[in-house]
Amino acid sequence: MKILQLRFQNLNSLLGGWKLDLTDQAFSDGLFLITGPTGAGKTTILDALCLALYGQTPRLKRVSQSENEVMSRRTGECFAEVTFETAAGRFRCHWSQRRSRGKADGRLQPPQRELVDADTGVVLESRIEGVANRIEELTGMDFARFTRSMLLAQGAFDAFLKADASERAPVLEQITGTDIYSRISIGVHERRREEQDKLKVLEASASGVAVLGPDARRELEEELSGKREQETSFLSRREALDKALSWRRGLDAMQEQLAELEISAKRQEAERTSFEPERERLKRAVSAASLDGVWAALGASRRQQRDEGRTLKQQEEALPALTLAFEESSELLRTCEEAAGKASQALEEAGPDLREARELDARLGEKKKTLDKERELCRKTSERLAQTEKERDARSSERALEAERGEVVAAWLRDHAEDEVLITSLSGIRESLKALETLDRDAKKRDSLHKEREAALAKAGRALERCGKDLVTHRKDLERASERLEGEREALTLLLGGRLLRELRAEKEALLREKGLVARITELESYRAGLKAGTPCPLCGATEHPFAEGVVPVPDELELRIEALGRQLDEAESLESSVKELEAAEAAVREALNEAEKEQLRAAGESRAAAQALEQSREEQAQLREEQLGRRKAVMEQLAPFGLPEEESSSSLAVRLEARLRAWQERAKERTEIEGRMGALDARLKALNELLETMRGEQGEQLERLKTLEENYEADRAERRQLFGDRDPEQEERALKEAVAKSVRLEKEARERRDQASKRLNEARARMESLREGLARRAPELKGLEENFSARLAPLGFPGEEDFLRARLSPEERGALAERARKLDEAWTSLGALRKDREKRLEEERAREVTDRSAAELEPQLQACEASLKELRDSLARIEQRLEDDAADEERLEKNRKDIEVQAGECARWELLHELIGSADGKKYRNFVQGLTFEVLVGHANERLRRMSERYLLVPDDAQPLTLNVIDSYQAGEVRSTKNLSGGESFIVSLALALGLSQMSGRDVRVDSLFLDEGFGTLDEEALDMALEALAELRQDDKTIGLISHVPALKERIGAQIKVTPLSGGRSSISGPGCSREG
Repeated sequence: MKILQLRFQNLNSLLGGWKLDLTDQAFSDGLFLITGPTGAGKTTILDALCLALYGQTPRLKRVSQSENEVMSRRTGECFAEVTFETAAGRFRCHWSQRRSRGKADGRLQPPQRELVDADTGVVLESRIEGVANRIEELTGMDFARFTRSMLLAQGAFDAFLKADASERAPVLEQITGTDIYSRISIGVHERRREEQDKLKVLEASASGVAVLGPDARRELEEELSGKREQETSFLSRREALDKALSWRRGLDAMQEQLAELEISAKRQEAERTSFEPERERLKRAVSAASLDGVWAALGASRRQQRDEGRTLKQQEEALPALTLAFEESSELLRTCEEAAGKASQALEEAGPDLREARELDARLGEKKKTLDKERELCRKTSERLAQTEKERDARSSERALEAERGEVVAAWLRDHAEDEVLITSLSGIRESLKALETLDRDAKKRDSLHKEREAALAKAGRALERCGKDLVTHRKDLERASERLEGEREALTLLLGGRLLRELRAEKEALLREKGLVARITELESYRAGLKAGTPCPLCGATEHPFAEGVVPVPDELELRIEALGRQLDEAESLESSVKELEAAEAAVREALNEAEKEQLRAAGESRAAAQALEQSREEQAQLREEQLGRRKAVMEQLAPFGLPEEESSSSLAVRLEARLRAWQERAKERTEIEGRMGALDARLKALNELLETMRGEQGEQLERLKTLEENYEADRAERRQLFGDRDPEQEERALKEAVAKSVRLEKEARERRDQASKRLNEARARMESLREGLARRAPELKGLEENFSARLAPLGFPGEEDFLRARLSPEERGALAERARKLDEAWTSLGALRKDREKRLEEERAREVTDRSAAELEPQLQACEASLKELRDSLARIEQRLEDDAADEERLEKNRKDIEVQAGECARWELLHELIGSADGKKYRNFVQGLTFEVLVGHANERLRRMSERYLLVPDDAQPLTLNVIDSYQAGEVRSTKNLSGGESFIVSLALALGLSQMSGRDVRVDSLFLDEGFGTLDEEALDMALEALAELRQDDKTIGLISHVPALKERIGAQIKVTPLSGGRSSISGPGCSREG
């Protein structure tokens, strides 16, 4: 994982938006420094990185809707965004939180997170939990592992060093990709169990299969052959009976059918007789249908003549109303024409007065606009004059106040004239105070270190004494454990009597199987009672029955033997378990004794080292106190002119001097500003007085012009009232024009009504004339049609038109009657042919004479034959199924034997592999591989450590593979715990481990960026040089190392620097390569 770019906004003192581009050419060296004063906001940059990736920081474990201490004060939103690269690609992860409505006092809203593909812009995940899971999947690290291997935060630099084995294991697993070995170990364990289960299933299946013997199978085959011969005889008899019964039933059926046909013939004869009247009616309807064309023409002519006569009568009745409507519309047209002429004449006469009134109104409008403009100008001039006078009074008051302030500031500067010297001398005083403060701090550290070393010496003495006592105790425990173990072994040997425990278990299993067989024999009592000598057993087929006479084994003796053997087994197993526990206890005590001996050696070495360190601490303390006194005397001489107390702390003195300098500078600046403001106010007052004189003259001229304009306007208004009063010429003209338009419209509407009435009258007269001519023309034609129709009725048997109409039927009725007649005729013909056919067939069947028995005699005989045949076939099926089942059992049993052999081999193979690496929790193989991985990590760390210090060498603990110790070459190769290292020693070792981790990677994780926050202040100059050389060597691996520190020596040695500069108001800014401000 490599960090490419970081963006954030409004985090702690870094207000606003910021961008850090780590791909900038300045960072190609691979090593850069983030520097700035304490509290400026250096660590906030790493907080932004953690927020963007994990939504939390090492300093603030929780950032939520109810709690956010990282957002800058008086802001309504913040965010952090990081672009990073892994083997899977480039990604951008964003975290943000805002307050409601974006207000600084708004309620905190839930944080938002988003993961985006940096190359395509596609959103991969936007749920908080989903983003966390995807980040861990892509980087191979959760927050805890990230802060122990890639970002070593302030105060937690040695977290990986001081972590216990259970905390180091998952970090190593993720960094190096060794989690696969846990899965392999668990997989082997599960596979062994599966293979064993398969073997047990196969063995259980084989034990439940029982097959027939050769004699029993031969007897069943012979019985099957005899029964098949009986089946053939029964089939022949059933076929003969079935044939005779079928012939007898056929004769009876044909006789019954002839009787039914006779009944059907009588019924059809009755139907034909009842249909004769309908048949006659159908005949007359067919004759009448031949005249349908003539009758249709006559009917159409009659209807047309009747309809036109009715229409002519209606037109004659409506003619007087149409005539009256025409006369009324003509009179209305004459009235409207006269009204239109009068309205046009009135509009023409009013024209001259309207034009003159418009001209006067236009002239008055122009004068009114001029008058209003002049009035507005006068009003604005008065307002400006009042505002100017008000401003002059305000500036005069300000001038007096500024003069008073100037006097106060000048007096203060005179009283504090000695502080002016601080402008040039404060920087030197500050450096002296800082050096003194550093010496004081070092003295406190030395005092604390001295106390720690005294405590360490006392602790080492107590530990040495405790180790001696523990050693004696462990030796006594070992003697007692050996005595108890020997006693239990003798008791077990005596109980077994020279036999092995597995032999007793095998004997018990054999007795249990025998007991099961006896119980089965007892359960078959009812079956044994039915056995007879010489007859085969229905279960096993045997002809000899040894238990039939009651010779059954007695289970009581077996149960007593099983019970006794069980007690012996329980007691032996208990003793065996006790022996194993005692053996384990003896081994544990022996191991504890070895550890106690090692611990005593380590305690002795630590005691010697603590005594040497205490003596060295005393010498360093004396030297530091002498230097501290000299430095303090020089500082007091510099501070003498300012009257400050000597007992005050260095930091407090520096703060007070800086405050006095700032106060003097602020007062001096204030005096300059007051003088500038007073000069500006004097110039402004002069300009305002001159402006007031000019504005008063302009105001008098404007008032004279306004009076003249008002007099001219009033004269024109009087002339307008005399000519046209207060009437509006536009409205008057509009009313006259509307009257003319209305009269013209009414005239047009009257003319249209007169024309429509005339048109309707003429159309009615023409229609009446046309109807009269048509009626006269069709009268002779109608008479000829009636005579022709009457002449054609008589030949068809119709005396008159009424008889013809009664005989007519609709086409549907004629069709229904014709269809019914056809069906009756066809049914009569078909019935006759069927009777003849059935009589012929009956005579032929009687001539065959198959049997003289009746169906009632044949049916019981056939049923008895079929019942015997069914019983015989059931017996055959049972025997065949028994033989087939036995053959299948034989085949299945043979296959089971082969499968058991194969599965037993497979179980043995997986059992061997399980003994080597398998375990239910995956620890067996994982711990072995992680031990190897940890040794590789320690090797890489030692390479780095040797370049930084010749004193220490890291070694894994023999008893706990993931526990670290150090070999101290300055103490004759003494093995020490890493927990006893000092602050500087812990930093050196932790840095070596971090660099070692950065060299290691697995399939899923690469550590290509490393961030170290503080910790360099604990190193001396030589150790610092070696640490920087070790970090610089990582450039060859294309790694980026970021350091956070305010140690001056680092600033001199590292070229690429990002500077965090504090500003006023608790804010800071960022500058340096790749840094830019956003928004």
